[in-house]
Amino acid sequence: MGYPDQRFDVNLSILFTELPLLERPAAAVAAGFTAVELWWPWIETPTPPQAELDALKKALDDAGTQLVGLNVYAGQLPGPDRGALSVPGTESDRFRANIDVAADFAASVG
Repeated sequence: MGYPDQRFDVNLSILFTELPLLERPAAAVAAGFTAVELWWPWIETPTPPQAELDALKKALDDAGTQLVGLNVYAGQLPGPDRGALSVPGTESDRFRANIDVAADFAASVG
């Protein structure tokens, strides 16, 4: 019994981590996926340089993948932050700084 109408995506923040971020969309396609998702890939900043956003968009486009999920900035999850909204005093500034960037990037990739 199969699930012919069920579709899957791959989380590029969890899988293919042996590769640099910009090579992961192509690896996903090579593994049979066209839909991908990401945690916020810039753990050090809620507002990465536009050139880095453009490079990720290009990697997604060049591979032929569709970004179907993108988390907002969460800080250094493996480190001290455990989520940008959990650090008293700076949480709202970092979160607010990220919302427009994340929404604009999501819109740019459809």
